[in-house]
Amino acid sequence: MDFDFRLKVFYVAANTLNFTKAASELFISQPAVSKNIQEIENSIGTPLFERLGNRLALTSAGKMLYHHAQIILEQYNQATYEINEIIGKQNGNLFLGISTTISQYVIPKLLVAFNFQFPKNEIRVIQANSKRVEELLIKNEIHLGITEGLPDNRSLKFTPYIKDEIVLVTRSDNPELDNDKYMINDLYKIPLVFRETGSGTRDIIDTKLKEASISIQHLNIVITLSSSESIKRYLKYSNTAAFLSIHAIQEELKNQELQIIELENLSMERYFYITHLVGGLTSLPLKFMNFIQQHKSKIYS
Repeated sequence: MDFDFRLKVFYVAANTLNFTKAASELFISQPAVSKNIQEIENSIGTPLFERLGNRLALTSAGKMLYHHAQIILEQYNQATYEINEIIGKQNGNLFLGISTTISQYVIPKLLVAFNFQFPKNEIRVIQANSKRVEELLIKNEIHLGITEGLPDNRSLKFTPYIKDEIVLVTRSDNPELDNDKYMINDLYKIPLVFRETGSGTRDIIDTKLKEASISIQHLNIVITLSSSESIKRYLKYSNTAAFLSIHAIQEELKNQELQIIELENLSMERYFYITHLVGGLTSLPLKFMNFIQQHKSKIYS
């Protein structure tokens, strides 16, 4: 059951007050945003936006429609749930998009526990980087996401889930990196392995390094890889280092295969986020969100 896409376009545009940004968040073109807004305005017979200098603002009609759009989105979710109950689809309908680090190292135990407690549901998990998960949510191809990127898409709601820290690591017997602590400018001397652009981990790394006045283009990045697993394997056979989630290296630290390199005056803490469309959750997605929040302690137990 799909509600009018034009209403979603309006809602995101009203949130951002920027058609270009709305287009980016909806993964459509800017002319498509303008076209959908214009169609609504033509239909109701009044403008929804006005230009004040270099910025957009909602008209009185736009503010009224924005208020009701929030209610309509919530009612749409509830209607979908109630219709699924009537036709017998209240079970077997949970589509998740989980970013790579979380999918591999954080959520597996909780998926097993949830499936054990609620066995009559079909659960499908798509593993993708955070940007792709957001895109799937916007397109209504998944119900719920768990992401690791920066929460900056205003058409989505981001609920902090668990805390994470990104640390610099290398193999334990790396002969070139044997000091206990390094200054942040020592990063320029270390051969590095980086995650691919678009991953939540990479977004955080880029942001934190820029905040620390580190020029990313001048770092010695010897290779870019698409997953934490491939990076860890590369580290084991080279004298390189990489920024990885602390959740991704629990086994390697325990087995003394990898070691953390302490960098003074650099902290890369973040949260993993439960992510969904604005308008609330109902049915199985809501049940799953509540379950994983209540059972965080099972992740490494």
